Amino acid sequence: MGCGATAAKAAEPLEHPTADLVSVIIWGGKHLKKSDLATQSDPYVVARVGPKGSSWDEKCCGSGRRSHSIRSTANPEWNLGFTVDVHGMTDAELQVQVYDKDFATSDDLIGQGTIPLSQLTKDGMKAERHDIEVNVATEPGTLSVSGGPLGLLEAMGIKPSALYESLAPMGKQKMVKVEDITGDGPLRVGTAPLPSSIRGIFWLTAQKHRSALGSFGGPSNDGGGCSPGELTDGRCAVRVGGDRSWALADQKTGIFALNVDLIYHFVFNDGENPTKCQIYPEARKLGVTLTAEWVMDLEMELMQQEHPEYPGSVVWRRLSYVVGQDVGEEYALVQVMNENGERIEPAWTKFVEYQKSDVAGHSPGEIWYHEIA
Repeated sequence: MGCGATAAKAAEPLEHPTADLVSVIIWGGKHLKKSDLATQSDPYVVARVGPKGSSWDEKCCGSGRRSHSIRSTANPEWNLGFTVDVHGMTDAELQVQVYDKDFATSDDLIGQGTIPLSQLTKDGMKAERHDIEVNVATEPGTLSVSGGPLGLLEAMGIKPSALYESLAPMGKQKMVKVEDITGDGPLRVGTAPLPSSIRGIFWLTAQKHRSALGSFGGPSNDGGGCSPGELTDGRCAVRVGGDRSWALADQKTGIFALNVDLIYHFVFNDGENPTKCQIYPEARKLGVTLTAEWVMDLEMELMQQEHPEYPGSVVWRRLSYVVGQDVGEEYALVQVMNENGERIEPAWTKFVEYQKSDVAGHSPGEIWYHEIA
């Protein structure tokens, strides 16, 4: 997609963004060693993905998941499944650590291992089971692992894990000119398995110097359950300072949101065909989530009819109430890019014109986002 003036119709589609998504399933372990001589372990596994040769700490905690612990066994069956974004990552590898869950003391590390993702997908990116054994301790302790494309979990009947590691530190703030935003980045494009009505990238209209773009795309490197790129029981969370998921119109705005690490929890009325959404803000650094709707009620409502100003775009109305009173903060989430990374007209041109106007802050035409390296 070009970076020049937008045409009257969408540009030619880019390579589908899901090409950078790799699914991993850790089925279970065999002959895992005991941490205590007298009893079997209660093992669970934690997985991270990062560049080849990187240490555990160098691999971002947002890149993977953890399993439940299984009581008293050396041969656990976890069926831990997750999807990771390897865009821009050279020779990505999966690293696993196996722990014994202790209820009175800290958990004991009982094994760890590493395998290149290319080895997990050496038979091609097919939604088929191809188990690879990964050594995680002195022989014969192993894990059984499979890798493949985005559709692997669904094909295998595995529900994505909803257990995450702790939230990663906020990434570096970066700037991009609005005309340089494409389906290749820098913001993540929402794709399947998200519902079609929240795929792509959305413009938050009439926000002046505040928010400019938002995306439900993922998985991100935030961890903590933020931007997994899918809904779990109709829910997802998006971090304002998140990893390529949100953009502000002005570098100097949003200081409070960033200082408290503001996270929006979106609760949709349906996991497949949502039409309404309740939004609960969380100030992570303050340990506060505002769930009392009588105090602050933030809502989204899908427009069932095509919006006259934005034909061809999905549009959500955003309504805000404080102590039951409409505070006049209604605006719209307008889809300006679809799931294939194509700019949608006329919404895209209207977005560019607005962000280049004086009303959009101190740096018209530039928007600011965060990225975790």
